[in-house]
Amino acid sequence: MRFLLAALVAVLLCAMVPLVPAPQAAAQGESPTVLDVTKITPSVVGAGSPGEVVITGRLTNTSDHQINNVEARVQRGNATTTEPAVQRALRDDPATVTEPAFTSVADRLAPGQQIPVELRIPLTGPNSLQLSQPGVYPLLVNVNGAPSGGGRARIAQAQFLLPVLATPGGEQARPGQPTETSMLVPIVDFPRLEREAIGGMPAVLVDDQLSASLAPGGRLYDLVQAVTDRAGPGSPVGNALCFAVDPDLLITARAMKDGYLVRQPDNSLVEGIGAGAAGLWLSKLREATNGRCVMALPYADADIVALGRAGLPDLVKGALDGASLLRDPNILGVEPRGLLWPVEGSLADPAIADLPRTALLEPRALNLPAGSLSPVRVRGQNMAAVPIDPLLTSALDPLHDTELKVTTLSPPQNGQLSAQNALGALAFRATQGQVPGATSVLAPPRRWNLRGDDLRALLDGMQQLHEAGLIRLTPVPEPDPATLPEADLDYPVDAGSAEIPQPVLDQLAAQNFKVGDLYVSSQEERSSPVQRGQVTTPLRNGLLRGTASAWRGKPDAARQWVDRATGAINDVLRQVRVEYFEGQVTRIDSADSPIPLTVVNDLPITVSVVFRIPQVPGVQVQHDFGGPVTVPANGRRPVWLPTNAQRAGKFTIDVTVTTPQGGTQFDTTKRLQIESTNYGSLIPMLTGIAAAVLVLMSAMRIIKRALARRRRAETAASADAAEPVEPTDAATNGAPQDSTPEAPHIATTDGDRNRN
Repeated sequence: MRFLLAALVAVLLCAMVPLVPAPQAAAQGESPTVLDVTKITPSVVGAGSPGEVVITGRLTNTSDHQINNVEARVQRGNATTTEPAVQRALRDDPATVTEPAFTSVADRLAPGQQIPVELRIPLTGPNSLQLSQPGVYPLLVNVNGAPSGGGRARIAQAQFLLPVLATPGGEQARPGQPTETSMLVPIVDFPRLEREAIGGMPAVLVDDQLSASLAPGGRLYDLVQAVTDRAGPGSPVGNALCFAVDPDLLITARAMKDGYLVRQPDNSLVEGIGAGAAGLWLSKLREATNGRCVMALPYADADIVALGRAGLPDLVKGALDGASLLRDPNILGVEPRGLLWPVEGSLADPAIADLPRTALLEPRALNLPAGSLSPVRVRGQNMAAVPIDPLLTSALDPLHDTELKVTTLSPPQNGQLSAQNALGALAFRATQGQVPGATSVLAPPRRWNLRGDDLRALLDGMQQLHEAGLIRLTPVPEPDPATLPEADLDYPVDAGSAEIPQPVLDQLAAQNFKVGDLYVSSQEERSSPVQRGQVTTPLRNGLLRGTASAWRGKPDAARQWVDRATGAINDVLRQVRVEYFEGQVTRIDSADSPIPLTVVNDLPITVSVVFRIPQVPGVQVQHDFGGPVTVPANGRRPVWLPTNAQRAGKFTIDVTVTTPQGGTQFDTTKRLQIESTNYGSLIPMLTGIAAAVLVLMSAMRIIKRALARRRRAETAASADAAEPVEPTDAATNGAPQDSTPEAPHIATTDGDRNRN
């Protein structure tokens, strides 16, 4: 009985205890916290380095539940001895051989809470990394905790390579030959400029995110400032850097500096807020690039391979014209180097245009022996191909081997780890992974997402490796193609599949024809400093934004940007128009009265136009003046269209203004209302017909009367012949009679009769 009562009480107590739900992860497959490493000291362990590694960062709880007893430790794996081992250490969890004790980080971490983290791990001794010889070691930061209602588990981690040149108290061994090393600094963003300032129309950006990136603390500002701080002109690191600048970014920043509008989600326009930041950033970039290696990327980082394969060589040439913008003293005022860094480091056909003489290509895009990084001459071309170091590319860009390469900011987070991995990979290349006779070119992701401190740490580490004799910092090589062995291009299949699709390129080609047609139909005004290229080049550049590397594998985004460029082209074409007022009626009083028109040109260049007017029954409009009509820049041109109205009435005439050669339409077709009071040739025709009818009727009346007289005369004669002659009284009485017969009296009316 007591047992039954105890069981009943236990059941009731369990029913009264509220159930605690199991903790939900931040997302399936994701850790409930994020560890952001902001500093690693030292980044390169050498002779004279402190005896411990200090890792600083921030830990954020991204889950919906509290995490208790948060602890962390730093574990070490074996030194990497092969290039594949380095690649695995960059991507996979390393197999660790040391497991020091955990260090308490926090007793509890509430949802959304962020706390600072600082971990110290000795290099040698107990509870340390236990380093005994130089090498490149993978390290793992292991953070454990117990989410509410769950067991203890790993809640975050970070892994990176630590180059160890010398252990504490040991001597550093120098390689026989230092590895020549260069690095690109990409200054690239996403396309933002919907329309440049043309013909009085202000510049329009699709958003104002660039203003934050150009301001102090922003991504692009920090990249430039970090180079200025750590790699001054003439320094070893400074000589090894080469800025890879997108001319479209410079044009966008200049447009922002001069004042711009921002497109809102409801399609309205508001003033942008980044004019000051853009001006400051341009001055910082001008200072940082002064006296340095600078190369121009294709405009908007356009995919020149896709343009060439689509048969658009003029757009390829236009994309490569951005070098002139770098020479502009109002922008950078530098002389760019003859270098080409195509999208994904790949080329399909170098004959698509007059390309620079040196191309920086990935080894997979060249038919090279395995592991070779030596420059070659592209077969059949006067072009040198300098391979980009794939190991360093993987270290700098964690998204390189994914579909997101070149299309998004990289690294997406933890830029410090990317910089640290690059130092580890570079140290390995200079020691166990040397490639004789080659220069290791570090090519970061095009939209490099490093904080200023991350880049400073990378540049400081490169300087330390240079001083240690492992690497020799040199400019980006530009070898003479005539001195190099030949090799074939090998365009990767996956690179071709990510190109802008052909339908989008067809749409782009149609709009590019309009731009070229406008160019050949215009001319400079002597009194205006504006050249026609200043109107058409921004339109072409807008089309190139539709082929930016950011849209590879994203056809909808590419099509959207081509549509934006199309809108800008139409905005410019609408500046040439026939002046027309709604409800206006033109009256014609005579057969040859002309129609007055006024063509308005709000562009700063002179434009030649022709009229396209379809035939309208009842009226003929002559619109061929023996050649195009020239409309001056920012001016008006009155025109009289000879018109022949064939009848009276109301007519509707459609007037379209186009370019003379290609027939590109400027503004929309204007529908003119014409009212004619002229009868034309109808009145003489009716008069002639009426006169003929009158003459005919008169003749018929005369003939009818003549016939009537003849009939009556014949009738009277017949009657006289038929009656007998009776003697009169005079005859009877013997009186003499007149022998002359009396002329008969012909009746002309019914009441006018002959009487005896």
